[in-house]
Amino acid sequence: MNRARRDKSVARTTPDSGLNRSSWKEAWVRAACSPWGLALFGAALYWLSLPPAKQPWAAYVACGLWVAIIARDTAPTRGEYWRIWWVSTAMWLALLQGIRLASWPLYFGWVALSLYAAVYLPLFIGMARSLHHGFRFPLPIAAAVAWVGCELLRAYFATGFAACMLAHSQVPWPWMLPIASHLGSYGVSLLVMFLSALAWEWLDWVFWKRKILARHVSVAFLSRQSTFTLLAAVVVIASVLSLSWHDRWIAEQSPIKPLARILLIQEDMPTVFDGPPENYLLGWNRYERQTSLAAEAVGENGVDLVVWPESTFSRLVPWIDRDRQAASQPDVAPDRIREIEEWMDVKAKRISSIFRNKPPLFLLGQDVVRLTDSGTRQFNAALWLDSEHVEEAEYYAKRHLVMFGEYIPFLATFTPQWLSGLGLPNLDAGDGPKAWRLRGGATVSCSICFEDVLPHVIHSHVRGLTDLGKSPDMLVNLTNDAWFRGSSILDHHLNNAILVAVENRRPMLVAANTGISAWIDGNGRVIRALPYPEAGFILAEPIPDGRWGWWQSVGDWPVRFLTVLCFLPTSLWLAKWFFWKRALPGPTEIKQ
Repeated sequence: MNRARRDKSVARTTPDSGLNRSSWKEAWVRAACSPWGLALFGAALYWLSLPPAKQPWAAYVACGLWVAIIARDTAPTRGEYWRIWWVSTAMWLALLQGIRLASWPLYFGWVALSLYAAVYLPLFIGMARSLHHGFRFPLPIAAAVAWVGCELLRAYFATGFAACMLAHSQVPWPWMLPIASHLGSYGVSLLVMFLSALAWEWLDWVFWKRKILARHVSVAFLSRQSTFTLLAAVVVIASVLSLSWHDRWIAEQSPIKPLARILLIQEDMPTVFDGPPENYLLGWNRYERQTSLAAEAVGENGVDLVVWPESTFSRLVPWIDRDRQAASQPDVAPDRIREIEEWMDVKAKRISSIFRNKPPLFLLGQDVVRLTDSGTRQFNAALWLDSEHVEEAEYYAKRHLVMFGEYIPFLATFTPQWLSGLGLPNLDAGDGPKAWRLRGGATVSCSICFEDVLPHVIHSHVRGLTDLGKSPDMLVNLTNDAWFRGSSILDHHLNNAILVAVENRRPMLVAANTGISAWIDGNGRVIRALPYPEAGFILAEPIPDGRWGWWQSVGDWPVRFLTVLCFLPTSLWLAKWFFWKRALPGPTEIKQ
């Protein structure tokens, strides 16, 4: 019996028996330490760091694995870069899977957006390698600069897409966010990547010194370099903690008197493409009833402002904005205009009658049609309504529209006969930001839907209003997230609102149809939130936040400089490879 066992054991370890256990283990280790293997594990951990898992620590490990690809002596082959792109595509498909829930055509948009966003991982690795190996940038600096350069490019290119940034993984750790008030979300991303690269550099030296993984990841560092790396990490972490503590201390010294009492109403208005009109009527009635319940709950103290989410006040009837002194539009019947205006007056009086003693102001998601002599324009807008002066209502028209969701590129210029009857979206962009003053003196600025996903859009709003002497005391976002059916897209959207609050050091109020409505302070803390699909209201009493940060003055210009610093050496390296390397004789030619 013992001899038979010994013979089997020998057979398992004999080279003639094929792939034995040690060779399988060797193959697994080799695959895991290959560029695409490191990219695969890093992508899985990056997904884990963001909603719905929300594990901030995983972002550091993911970045460390990607930094290992950058630090390798041998560059990834063309095939390995392609495999990294496919791995990145799978990661983005998992992160953005909620997009497909809005309508079946958006399955194509989900896949197309994922394929596009996936380009930035191999691009980041290639640029960081050129900085580190080609231009001798220190590894942590090369990785951090290349990463924020890619994030900035993603935020601007093709109308911009800045969701699921590395900074958003740190939202559960508010003490990591204060740097966003100076460098924006990009600063938080830079910090995470920098710390991850420092940690990997030190651990790599330890592994190399102890002969661990030496055959697979070979980058040698002297002991003093490792010690410097460890000290640099300690200094950076201590600086971040000190900044966080200092910001909290200043916030505690600020006045505690609230700016206003604001009701954020959340209900469930059914939202589908080409849905029946009854859905919009049902949603309007639900919001009217929920507002009545909120008015009863607040009692005689009353509120200053009531906020309904995007598109919920329209009830299939747009607000008409027309120049009464201009000629009537030939394609709009005057009787129809009067009918719409009378119905809008009825709706305004219905919601204002809910608050019997002292009607508040209203900020309502409303479709707007502007009639001028030059033509008709349609807006997705937020209506600022005083029930006592309905005819003087103002509105903010959404400036940054969602491609294919709110407009089709070139549709206004080229409109074929067969395309005009499909009911495709073709909204117009607004002219500029708006700010309104409450009766108590506080100023409110508004954004709609995914405008808060792009940091530079909200910064341009705040900066432009400040230059006009209308600096907003608080920010409000009106959104209709019912399209995404409670998926992690709702959490991604909320993460963007949290970073916007920290970047601009202003309270952020989110009114969302079906959720997630939230009251966020200037530190990025969610004071209260209504989850999906809970119906209810939030009585928000935001506190003014007077802290200043570089972001409020200069926006993302420092990050743009880093992006140029990242792309310029890479461009020179590519030019050198293309023009000179091809002209030089190869090793075989020299030998001959």
